[in-house]
Amino acid sequence: MMNELHIARKVRQALDQGAETIAPRPLERLRLARDKALRVQRQPALGFGFAWVGATAGRVTDAYAVGRYWLPLAALVAGLVLIVQWESQQPQMTVAEAEEIDSALLSSELPINAYLDRGFDAWLKRESE
Repeated sequence: MMNELHIARKVRQALDQGAETIAPRPLERLRLARDKALRVQRQPALGFGFAWVGATAGRVTDAYAVGRYWLPLAALVAGLVLIVQWESQQPQMTVAEAEEIDSALLSSELPINAYLDRGFDAWLKRESE
């Protein structure tokens, strides 16, 4: 760090000494070119992209955003599509099956409250062993 500062000071001194030896006409042209460059630099750069708050637009639209934002988003969407597809392929109870279960429950000798009793499940498991 100290070395860099030392070198920067020496470069500045050499430039200052060299600027003193420049003729007035080229020196004026250099000053005008510097002023023109500063005016151009201060103008906002126009570009196309998303108009988001702050510097987010630059982060989302640059080349590094593909790996940082878009790939995880694509993986999330693909995962959601796979989950929906898997759920749709799971066996669904048909109306006929539901009717059969309902009719078996209603025609059995046990009252419906027995099926709702939490201890009934435990009693059934204990009896089947």
